[in-house]
Amino acid sequence: MLSLPLRHCIVLASLASLGACDQQGFELLPPLEPPALAALGVQVPVQNVHFRDRDGEAVLVLSRLDDQVSDEETQQEVDRVVLTATLYGRSNDAQTYKARWTIENETTCPGLDLDVGFYTDVSGASDLNNDGVAELTVASHSFCGGGVDPQDLHVELREGAASYVINGQSLIASEGEDAFGGEREDGPTLKDAPPVLREHLEKVWNSVLKRPWSEAAPEPDDDDPDQ
Repeated sequence: MLSLPLRHCIVLASLASLGACDQQGFELLPPLEPPALAALGVQVPVQNVHFRDRDGEAVLVLSRLDDQVSDEETQQEVDRVVLTATLYGRSNDAQTYKARWTIENETTCPGLDLDVGFYTDVSGASDLNNDGVAELTVASHSFCGGGVDPQDLHVELREGAASYVINGQSLIASEGEDAFGGEREDGPTLKDAPPVLREHLEKVWNSVLKRPWSEAAPEPDDDDPDQ
């Protein structure tokens, strides 16, 4: 979990139960119930973050679709995972929610190890610059291969029409071995982001950079004959 000053009033998914931030224009609301998500057409929700800001009421929905598709080159069936992050919003309670934007990442994998998902502990809503407009952070990873190899990472923050992105690979740093991976490519707009938002994205990136292969192996148990 990120360690950020309380004055920033960050509301991430893992902090949702703590309630709303006490600041004008931004308020965290209870997550939508399954029937409400189904009415939006969300089939397999992973997480939803419900809030109100200066633009009205909104909900960030993270969802996942697992299926199989035909590979264009081999014509064989391959596993596919589609991660979708959608912001639904409405300006008042009388209106229905409408999609404002969608982020979609698709991974196909031909019979190898497939590991795809959102980092829900660092994905969520915040108002770091205290302007009453929520920032939405979405972090995800994907991997198709065998053995210990870097995962592809995607971290994105959106505030209104602005989007700031960091893409790259995880850093594998096993004890006693040279680290590898860790490549990073900043989106072209990141340099223009307000400093507080750049700082937030840096912290999110650094928090996921070494997942999930960089934990040092536990010390063998001398009492365990199988070690």
